[in-house]
Amino acid sequence: MAKVTLKNIAEKAGVSVALVSNYINQRPSARMSAETKQKIDNALKELDYHGSAIARSLRTGRSNIIGYVSESLRTEVAQNEMLAVFDAAAEEKYQVFVAYASAREKTLANIKMLKERGCDAIIVSGYFNDDFSAQICKSFSPVVILNTHESAVSKGKILRYNYRCAVKEAIKYLQSKGHKEIFYQTSLEGSQEQRYLEFVSNFDESKVWYPPHNVPTVQDWRDFMEAHPECSAMLHLNDFMALRTIQLCNAVNMRVPHDLAVVGFDNIHAAECTSPSLASISRPLKEAAQHAVKSLIAQLRNEDYDLPESLPCKFIIRDSI
Repeated sequence: MAKVTLKNIAEKAGVSVALVSNYINQRPSARMSAETKQKIDNALKELDYHGSAIARSLRTGRSNIIGYVSESLRTEVAQNEMLAVFDAAAEEKYQVFVAYASAREKTLANIKMLKERGCDAIIVSGYFNDDFSAQICKSFSPVVILNTHESAVSKGKILRYNYRCAVKEAIKYLQSKGHKEIFYQTSLEGSQEQRYLEFVSNFDESKVWYPPHNVPTVQDWRDFMEAHPECSAMLHLNDFMALRTIQLCNAVNMRVPHDLAVVGFDNIHAAECTSPSLASISRPLKEAAQHAVKSLIAQLRNEDYDLPESLPCKFIIRDSI
């Protein structure tokens, strides 16, 4: 099969070669109507055109690759965030290179590695303090940090998930159902993260339960309920803790939600499938990824983009309440 040229595409689309070149190379100075873009896109698909990424990068100085660095890829929510970045990048005709930073000190090294591999821009996902977030922002540009600590400030480079609004909504909903003695279960003792901060702004620290084991035992649960028989509802750091609470309730003949209302966090796939289905809080992963990718591309093109500082999480009501 003969190689498809820009001339072939231009003839198929009924436009000039210059317009085709501008479209393929995504030149920001080139202006064309949506109809023209669609004609060229249809011609590209019909002729099965695959331009050389290497040749294009030499011409434009751009690789059309976004780097993605994550502190955690072991959890379902972290993997879903990564996939959301892949989808958002693909919509803009960008590829994604991934680097896993298993330790904090590897984050900057991975950013450097992705830079050396030709990434045009980088998204970093992790819970960093203000100093470390500033280091990341100084190490590479353009960069967007997802989900970092509330103390971090760098306008146009940080996008957080707003947990607090959804936690507040969950608490108000539980209270509307008559729950007065609401507890929060977490493994992060002394934590300053959003879930904890919002909870203790509504309740006393004594309502926070730190189980003695990473996976609470039946005896741990018996001891807790003996000490706090008034507890009628419990929020959790994540869905796995919440699902374990449902297991423990079953083990001691407590009924969910009749004897205890249970709320998780992360809205993993299992939340819908368990019995009873688990009320949870969902992060706006897709929306955040789209904003991050569009912001980076706008920076590359020297265009303005109003990157939001945070996006609200959503409280999802299910049968565990």
